[in-house]
Amino acid sequence: MATIAEELAAFAEDLQLDSLPRDTVDLGKRCLLDTLGALLAGCHKSETGRIARSYAEDLGERGRCTVAGVAGQTNAATAALAGGMMAHALELDDGSKHATYHPGSSIVPTALALAEERSLSGRELLEAIIAGYETSLRIGTAINPSHYLRGFHPTGTVAAFGTTTAAGKLLGLSAEELANAFGLAGSLASGINQYEIEGSLVKHLHPGNAAKNGILAARLAAKGCTGPKQVVEGKLGFCHCFADEARPETITDQLGSDWHLRRIYVKPFCSCRYVHFAVEAMQHILDEQPLFPEGIKAIRIRTHRNAKQGSDIPEVHSVLHARLSIQYGLAAVLLWGHAGLDAYAEEAVRDPRIPEIAKKVQIEVDPEIQRNYPNPRSMAVEVETTEGTRYRHRVDHAKGSPENPMSREELFGKFREITAGPVTADIQDNLIEQTMAMEEASSVTPLTALLAPGSPDRDTTRSERSRHHGTDHQ
Repeated sequence: MATIAEELAAFAEDLQLDSLPRDTVDLGKRCLLDTLGALLAGCHKSETGRIARSYAEDLGERGRCTVAGVAGQTNAATAALAGGMMAHALELDDGSKHATYHPGSSIVPTALALAEERSLSGRELLEAIIAGYETSLRIGTAINPSHYLRGFHPTGTVAAFGTTTAAGKLLGLSAEELANAFGLAGSLASGINQYEIEGSLVKHLHPGNAAKNGILAARLAAKGCTGPKQVVEGKLGFCHCFADEARPETITDQLGSDWHLRRIYVKPFCSCRYVHFAVEAMQHILDEQPLFPEGIKAIRIRTHRNAKQGSDIPEVHSVLHARLSIQYGLAAVLLWGHAGLDAYAEEAVRDPRIPEIAKKVQIEVDPEIQRNYPNPRSMAVEVETTEGTRYRHRVDHAKGSPENPMSREELFGKFREITAGPVTADIQDNLIEQTMAMEEASSVTPLTALLAPGSPDRDTTRSERSRHHGTDHQ
């Protein structure tokens, strides 16, 4: 009887774009574009982006792979690491409420790096991305919420299986080799949630590390390195070691017909997904009745355990902390009317009015909401004024979820908004156009060239990079 790793590997090996439902292919392209936007915004507008660029430049490695914002090229592992860090840096990346996981920020940089290194087509890129999403989302759904509640960050742990799938697909691994790569990935999966308490930037390392390790696992397996075939369901496998409760038997259920990719959400703004529910509820209340912080006595929130554990943060110690905090998101809307990028600038986070509002927020786990988790994973907000009036609103499906989707125009609008400034309008349009026609591209290099600084022309960019290295690429 085949193991879970073997079944997933066979599925990934066989996956071909022509045999996929049209909406699944379209979702793959939307995830690619959304992650490119998050990556470019993170590259240019975050401290993590600066760190990732500097790290890649300092290594001085030779290769064929683009790091956003860096003039030279490097190897695939470093490009994937840097890209993963950037894509997660501003909390703009896609996610799954079922898998409690952000797949795009690790899988897309992995696939872009290897597809560029090997001069592969857009079709091959999309196949790798879709295969990576599908395998990892199924594993994440089977192991959560217990995995997250134990303190693990699935965007570092579960991600390793998605990046390994994408890497194996692009490297041409056989099903047997990919099953071994999964076995290796299980030992490389890592990421803990202590950052939630301290607000440290290590959170952004997790998808980058998973991207780098996915390439490592696939390349070692291609050389003959073996891993346990029962890495997922075994007595000492991933599910047993990383969760108190898991459902490994569900991972391969309706594999290839019931697409977990269709359950992905896209974020309209830059904070933890749990914060979105609170922000949307408060915005709805303010639309009905304008309120001011000084006129509010208390804000009471009823929600599920994951949101309470991950985003009940009354005291923020950094910009990252603010992005995770329900209290901060509510304060931002009350003070400035929005929770966009500007609301999470350093000077905004230091605003002395923030902690005064945060003190008024009480968050508790609601038994009924918890019973229904994760679909929906609701949040109910009640605002009590100093005069005793109460206003309430509940959000079951935040904007960007499959039940409340962003339109194609809204997705493009988000891309343009978050990348504005360092990315010109012409390059924005070019990136959107190329991504949405990716299955027709004979090579991904015209797309990846647009991520580098300077001219978007590929020949010019290639010449500049050759001069940077002083020799031809390996």
